[in-house]
This record gives sequence, C-alpha cells and structure tokens, in this order.
Amino acid sequence: MENKIEIFSERKIKKTRDKITLKKDQDNILFNKVNQRLSERLLLIKKNNFKICELGSRTGLTMKSIPKEKKVKKFFFTDISHQILVNAKEKIIYDDSIQNKAFINLNNESLPFKERFFDLVLSNLYLHWSNNFSVCLNEINRVLKPDGLFLASLFGNETLQELKYSLYKAEDKLTNTVTPRVSPFLNMQQIGSLLQTAGFNLPVIDKDTIKILYKDLTHLMYDIKSMGESNSLMERKQSFTPARIFDAAGKIYKKEFSRGNKIYATFEILYLIGWKKHKSQQKPKKPGSARKDLSEFLSKKIN
Repeated sequence: MENKIEIFSERKIKKTRDKITLKKDQDNILFNKVNQRLSERLLLIKKNNFKICELGSRTGLTMKSIPKEKKVKKFFFTDISHQILVNAKEKIIYDDSIQNKAFINLNNESLPFKERFFDLVLSNLYLHWSNNFSVCLNEINRVLKPDGLFLASLFGNETLQELKYSLYKAEDKLTNTVTPRVSPFLNMQQIGSLLQTAGFNLPVIDKDTIKILYKDLTHLMYDIKSMGESNSLMERKQSFTPARIFDAAGKIYKKEFSRGNKIYATFEILYLIGWKKHKSQQKPKKPGSARKDLSEFLSKKIN
C-alpha cells in the first residue's frame, strides 16, 4: 500500500484558511492582483463556453474577474475549508452574471468529479499546500476534457527567502538548531517536469517577482497570517517561538534586506499552463526546451 505523503497538516491548513474569512479585503491585495493577471491570460485563449472548477476559492471573486466574452456555463467553487466557501457564497450568491454555481468542500488530491468534466481548471496561489502535487496534477488532468485547459499560479521557491534566511540565522545563532518555519516551494523546472509527467501537453511556465515593503518583521508576519499562509508544516514546532529569536531575526532582516526605513519581502509568482491532450494539438517540444513567455504562447494557440 502506498504511504500518504504528509508535508503539511491538513488540520492546520483548514484552521488557517477558516480565519481568512475574519479578515478585511485589504488582506487579499496580493491574491487579487495575481488573480487578475491569470484572468487576463484567458483573453489570449480563443475558446469560449467554459465549465470551470476553481481550486482554492478564497474570496469567491475569481468568477467576477473572468472576461465576460468567455461565456462561463457553470462555475464550481472549491476549497479545503468549509468556512471559506460559506464566505465566498455570501459574497457572490446574488451575482447573476453566472447563473449556475456550485460550492464544494474537497481535498484537491481527490476530486469528486467524473473524467472529462471541465473545460478549465483554475487555481490561484493555493496548490503549494498540496501534500502530493503530482497526485493533484493527475487529478486535474483526469477531470479535464480533451483540449481542456489548466491555468494556475503558485508561489515559487524564491518566495519569502529573506524571512527564511533571517529566522534560520537567528535560531542557529541562539540555539544551535534550525527549525523549518517557511513552507518549501517548487521551482520552474520541477513544476514543468511534473506537468509533463502528469500527461499535460504543451506545458509553459513564466514568472513574476513581486517585492512588498513592510514597516518591520512584525508587520510582515501579521500579513502572512492574514493571507492564510502561516506555517502549516508537519515538522513545525508546536510550542511558541521565543521572542528573542524573533527579535534577533528582526535585526538581521532589517540589516540585510531594507530599503530606506522599511524591509522588503520577495514573492515569486509562477504562472503555469497545461492542456489536456487532444489529437488536434501540435507535438510538445523536448522537456526544458520551452523558454517563451506564457502570453506569447497563448496568443498563438488557435482553438
């Protein structure tokens, strides 16, 4: 029997995402910005009449950002957190722009849909919480129709590198130990390989690097918590981190990663696309040979 991979605590992820619903809209600025960039890419795709599944619905606003000319037939809001779906439903239930809506609480590694069901699977900054990203991709490929589209954004491995460095250096200096405090993220090459292994055709990945300024480490940590991105690693310490470690990390951070009187944090955003195989598609290039921008690729695809 195959052992289940447990990198992240599903219980902790649910609890953390439940609390997103208690926060203000301003805590979703990064997610809304990336969500808009994902939606803009749909304008470059010459396909319409989508049955859509969104993995990780968060605020429920993705539906509103879909270009109207894409003509959405039905939109499925899904998330591991039941409370976040309740919040999403309250925000858009009276929106008549799309008549057919569904709200489903699920684990993205076991999708409760039949094969070849969706035209498009969307996900915005959510799938990095997958305990087995390979299984998740296989499930997405399974539920897509032939020539169906998978479009997603993920945090890349350069995300919060300054925070990781500062916390590790402070803890090592004070305790001679190092505890994982920032989630591990995949890089472009790893994701490209996993997309091909899962059977996606013509996979393409590009990236943005966004740097956000904060007053100090305390404000950065609060923002991470507000976004629902708190440490959910299985190997995280269950006890509270001593204040002296955060104090030392704050000084290291300010010394090495400052602009003026503020610190900055890096968020590497990876945009990825994959098509469910179909006989009308061109043959894929050799792994690692694609280096074109995602928008350039999409503009040339005719369907």
